[in-house]
Amino acid sequence: MPVIKIFCAQGPDADACERLAQTLRDLCIGPMGAQPNAIQLMLVPGVQMLDGAPVLVEAHYRDRPDRKGPALAQFLQGVDQAVQLAFGQQPRIRSFAVEQSTLGAVR
Repeated sequence: MPVIKIFCAQGPDADACERLAQTLRDLCIGPMGAQPNAIQLMLVPGVQMLDGAPVLVEAHYRDRPDRKGPALAQFLQGVDQAVQLAFGQQPRIRSFAVEQSTLGAVR
């Protein structure tokens, strides 16, 4: 963890996707303090948005004290900027802190 999912009707071109992925990795490793091998990034194109923002981002991460306040704000602002740059559209972003004791995971 973190797991970042981006839902959209159509994804950006391959170069923009790679830049977006690298920026998201950097944000996970930097402000969120994630281990590189724990990061999962997903782009889910083909979603028909019926209402709301044209791009929806969900970020799930382990709840830790160092991932609150300024670190979370820096992460979310960076995600917002990166997605806007890649898609040319303003996303709706939702983050979910998952309590470690409730998390079951393999790898």
